[in-house]
This record gives sequence, structure tokens and C-alpha cells, in this order.
Amino acid sequence: MSDNKNSLPDVIDQFITSFWRINRYLRAGSLEQHGQQITRVQWMILRYLKRSPSCTIGQLAQHMNVRSSTMSQMLDRLERERWIRRNAAQDDSRVRIIELTDEGQKLILSVESIWHERLAQPMEALSQQEQTQLIELLLKLAHATTISGAQ
Repeated sequence: MSDNKNSLPDVIDQFITSFWRINRYLRAGSLEQHGQQITRVQWMILRYLKRSPSCTIGQLAQHMNVRSSTMSQMLDRLERERWIRRNAAQDDSRVRIIELTDEGQKLILSVESIWHERLAQPMEALSQQEQTQLIELLLKLAHATTISGAQ
């Protein structure tokens, strides 16, 4: 992409293609830990809970852009797998607080460890300066895409 004459649609297409290729590379087999299958949506929920501990079903539903009833159904399997737990809020027993369990934390750490191992060699293809620049640019792009507090 050293040619600066690429149109914005071309740049966006190249970005999306590269992003999905890296994403597939990371996901390949990493979400199948100890014989357990986990979907991308379930993984996104777990990762959100890691970044935003003790959130409500409504907050999760808003983040994932689904109804609360749909989110409750999604959480059922995560709870059956013992990756999350639902507790009544202290100030309002009608509100359920969703938390990662120790098993959920272990799953996330295990998958992230695989991702770190998988990306170590490809990242070595970049100089330290290029790695720093890549992160800065991705953070800038992520910040520009943040809509109404979504993470």
C-alpha cells in the first residue's frame, strides 16, 4: 500500500481484508478450549465483561445492540458453562449483575495467551517504531469509530 494514489474505498477494502485475515488467524482453534465451543458473540460478551466487570443485562444488551430478553438467552449458555454468574444488585433485587466466574477468567486468559503466541512472530516483521505506529493508528481509528460510548 505504498502507492498514495489509492482511493478511500480501496484503502477501506484493504483494511477490512487485512483485519479479517488477522482475525481469522487469531481465532483459528483458539475459541475451542478443552473441547468447548464458544461462539464469537459469546466471546465478545466475555471480553466485554472483562473490561466492564459487574454490568447489568441491559448494559450488555445495549453494547451488543440486542434486546435484554435476547441477551438473557445468550447469557443462559455462558452461565451453564460456568463462565458467568448473575447476581441480584444490592440496591435493586430486580436488576441482575453479570460477572465473570473464575472459569470465565481462565478461559479468557487461555485464549489471550494463544493470541499473544500467535501474534509474536508476525509482529517481529515490524520494527519497534512500526509496532508503536501501528498501535497508535489503530487506537486513533478505534477512537474515531466510538459511537455513544460503545467499546
